Amino acid sequence: MAKEDKGPYLQPSALCDFDRCPAIREKSRELSSVCKSNEEKFRRISSFVKELPYGLDDWDVPASLTLEKGWGMCSGKANLLVAMLRCCGIPSRYRIYAIEAEHRLWEKIAALQDMGSTLGDSPMAQDHVDCEAWLGQWVACDPSRDTPLERGLLAMGIPLERKAMVDADGQVPYLRLASFDEWARERQARRRFREGRSETFGRINEVLRQIREAGGETSG
Repeated sequence: MAKEDKGPYLQPSALCDFDRCPAIREKSRELSSVCKSNEEKFRRISSFVKELPYGLDDWDVPASLTLEKGWGMCSGKANLLVAMLRCCGIPSRYRIYAIEAEHRLWEKIAALQDMGSTLGDSPMAQDHVDCEAWLGQWVACDPSRDTPLERGLLAMGIPLERKAMVDADGQVPYLRLASFDEWARERQARRRFREGRSETFGRINEVLRQIREAGGETSG
């Protein structure tokens, strides 16, 4: 990767707002100060973001708000990871693609909260956001699910594997972006849950808490 190509992957944006959030910079320094390589910084920071609880949220949440709340959806956690890595001088970018809908999880949420009429039918596919960091080559990282949630899903017999949708050539059509601000806002405008969104999110996130408990741990 040529030096001149790294610039866009180190810049802040309206949603990747590490330039306006001292807390992001401070947390990044705290985690990376003892690291001797970018690889080690990447491991420590990505582990920190991964273990923030996953919860259903809006698509266009700033990195600063995800850190402040201490939890987030795939887009919010990926955005925070990108922001923290860029603080450390590690070029990083967003990777967006479609995955097969998680029908078993959808059905569990609907059953535990009696939300069948609210949720409706499970979609065939859903958008997903993770990120890639430059460590001599692009390395993918999906920080969305915290370990207690993964353990709970396994305890309930819900598979962890996320299957990416492929095109006619059998390839995953990844969308890779230096800034996902425009994409996130456009995707938020198409958000499935619009009326009573906060209540719906709250009930779904309560099921996710119950799933963590099923795995024998809570996220605090």
